[in-house]
Amino acid sequence: MKRVLRGLLALTLVSSFAAFADNDCNDCEKSCLRPCDGYPFLLARSQGRNTARQLVGEQQFTNMYDMDSTYGSFSVAVEYSRTFKGERIANFLFGKDLVNCCELYIQGSDVADRHANAWIADNFGLPTDFSSKITFCPKVQNAIVDLNLFVGLDEVTEGLYVKVNAPVVWSKWELQPCENDINEAKEPFTAGYMAKEEISSANLPKNFMEAINGGVTWGDMQSPILYGKISSCALTTTRIAEIDVTLGWNFFLEEDYHFGAFIYAAAPTGNRPCGKYLFESVVGNGKHWELGGGLSGSWIFYRNEDCEDRYVGLWLDATIAHLFKASQCRSFDICNKANSRYTLLQEMTTADGNLTGEADAYTPVKYQYAGNLIPAINWSTFNVDVKINVQADIALKLGWVRDNWEFDLGYNLYARTGETFCCKDCDDCNNDCCGETVTSKSYALKDCLSVYGRYGAGTIIPLGNTANDATISSCGTVDNAQTAFYTDGGHNAVYLVPTASDVPVTSSVQPVLLSRSDLNLGKSPSAITHKVFGHISYTWKDTDECWVPFLGIGGEVEFAQNTDCCNDCGDTCAPCSTTNGTTTTTNCNSCDDCCDKRRGGFSIWGLWVKGGVSFD
Repeated sequence: MKRVLRGLLALTLVSSFAAFADNDCNDCEKSCLRPCDGYPFLLARSQGRNTARQLVGEQQFTNMYDMDSTYGSFSVAVEYSRTFKGERIANFLFGKDLVNCCELYIQGSDVADRHANAWIADNFGLPTDFSSKITFCPKVQNAIVDLNLFVGLDEVTEGLYVKVNAPVVWSKWELQPCENDINEAKEPFTAGYMAKEEISSANLPKNFMEAINGGVTWGDMQSPILYGKISSCALTTTRIAEIDVTLGWNFFLEEDYHFGAFIYAAAPTGNRPCGKYLFESVVGNGKHWELGGGLSGSWIFYRNEDCEDRYVGLWLDATIAHLFKASQCRSFDICNKANSRYTLLQEMTTADGNLTGEADAYTPVKYQYAGNLIPAINWSTFNVDVKINVQADIALKLGWVRDNWEFDLGYNLYARTGETFCCKDCDDCNNDCCGETVTSKSYALKDCLSVYGRYGAGTIIPLGNTANDATISSCGTVDNAQTAFYTDGGHNAVYLVPTASDVPVTSSVQPVLLSRSDLNLGKSPSAITHKVFGHISYTWKDTDECWVPFLGIGGEVEFAQNTDCCNDCGDTCAPCSTTNGTTTTTNCNSCDDCCDKRRGGFSIWGLWVKGGVSFD
């Protein structure tokens, strides 16, 4: 029997670690995430993956020595947890575009002295003279009921055991956006900028939060934002995070120490990321199946000679797992353009051959504007297969038992590699796969350029302007710019913007189109967190020996090893309030020089009550 167990453990461990080297999902390897760029999705540690919570309060009833029958324990831990350092979460999502660590400026393209980090308001249908400031104070709260069962199978083979864990989680996620310093914007979109005709400011959104919540259209932008929306309300989810089963065997099992190995598997029962909101509530690990293994050990280095229920020892539990591919709907930025998913794209179509540039004998423009604007995120969001090669969860605790009392103090390290995206044979939210355009349509960055011009007395002509160097915060320059001409009946004539001005306009010869290969489809940021935890419990040992109840309280504080690109801003998120515009701001544009890597994860604290009963 022992040989069979050794073989089973070895085979499972080898299989799970072999999965780490699986390279069938690396066809989208290009990573252009700079240390202080924002990232569209933050995958935190599953609420159910908490070795610290499972390790405390029960060591007297697990891995027991000299048992000749089945024994075990059943426990229920009820925990409330809440994130802190909200400015770190905001920084992860928006990166160096934030001012003062948790403020996002929205300013129109015509605003004088625009802040270098301000997002261009025009992208959201806001007037060109609009300006406002949004303060974010992200927060996540969890209520967890963690059900744990340990069964020692010494009746079958000494040291053999099985564990089952099923945490029920209610999770509430909120960005807590607050928009203030809103001006009274009055400038219209001039004819040709967002539509053939002028669009009055009265027909445009009144503020950023109205525009980013979805459902808003204007001019040629008749496809409201579908993904990455920023909700003013909290988003909640209630699920079983995952159901995991552990089969272990202690090779060495004595009264004062044990050491063994185990195999671990988890079935995903939480929710799947769908991309509709920027900070969407997620329970569990993102719908990944998990397989791995680990080591378990203890050493009681002091025991009172007169009372065996008085001792001090160390306990270790270390798990390494692989998270297999799971289909998830994700949004992506354009390479080296942080938060570019919130820009506007213009649909391009094959030109009619009449639009030319002045150089090279009036070279025809190959692509013209097709009369349709869309939020870039509607194009850059689709289903991909996601996997995490390695996830580690290692907990070490010092335990002191004195008669009926138990005191635990420990440290927990959690780490995972970045997510790897696979685009082969993917289902997709937008009827396409990675590397192909949506329903074979072509798109280019809209930027601050006009999309229509006027020919002659009033004929409106779609242009071919693109600006590939544009970002969410700055207008670009026309790609391959030439003075635009329109051929009518064999005659070349300069066409003009549809205003009273007679200034010739330019066109790209040739326009620069986007493709999925321009997206940042490399690995997402990895995560490392450090946790300290403690627990005090009482066991009613004087009751019926077959059923021994225990009850305790404990807590934990977990610190995420985040990149902090705003080192001068302090550690607390400023409350939402209106300012007079004279507040000193901190610009983090140069943070890439001092940061070498971006990491994800939550800093979070939690309190729990854990009780249960042992049996034999």
